[in-house]
Amino acid sequence: MEKFKICPVCGMHNKPNMIECLGCETDLTSVKATDEETEKTKNDAQESEVSKSQEEYVRMCDCGAVNSATTKKCTECGEDISDIAPTLNEQRSECVFVMASVDGTYVFEIKEGEVVIGREHEMKEYLMNKLYVSRQHAKLIKEADRVFIENLSGTNYTFVNNQRIAERTELKFDDEIGLGGNEVNGKRQDEAAYLVLRSI
Repeated sequence: MEKFKICPVCGMHNKPNMIECLGCETDLTSVKATDEETEKTKNDAQESEVSKSQEEYVRMCDCGAVNSATTKKCTECGEDISDIAPTLNEQRSECVFVMASVDGTYVFEIKEGEVVIGREHEMKEYLMNKLYVSRQHAKLIKEADRVFIENLSGTNYTFVNNQRIAERTELKFDDEIGLGGNEVNGKRQDEAAYLVLRSI
């Protein structure tokens, strides 16, 4: 099979004994001679790497859906995600859920099992000044890729999407949880806490 040197600047194929590119006069003394079969193998490997790296990056929509890095609209909710930077897909075996304050200033990761939240329990650093929130206000339960909430407060209650819950309730992405208050006439109560379920 015929050998040749590929110019690293212009890409021209030169005879293997050339020390200078015929097209652009670039020095070829350090360029190794190759052949068509070697180049094809190398190109196939590079294409495979590019394809693999594209699969490794994803665009995460606010709704929690994982989209390919080239997707412009979320496949789940149709939201425009072209302005969301692709991030490395860590291929987690389970979904990681967080409770985020509606103003985005606080995030709490929900771990597997049960946890009590309130002014004197988990999330107390955020809830301690929310006077409508009880000391142990609600229980969060994470079971694999599902999250439930259960009200523990006998005074100011727990609300999901502005509806008071009476029993254990499964949460969905973007559900709004009101601890100690709900929205009345478009206004939230300052002494209550409002959180949204998200995934990361």
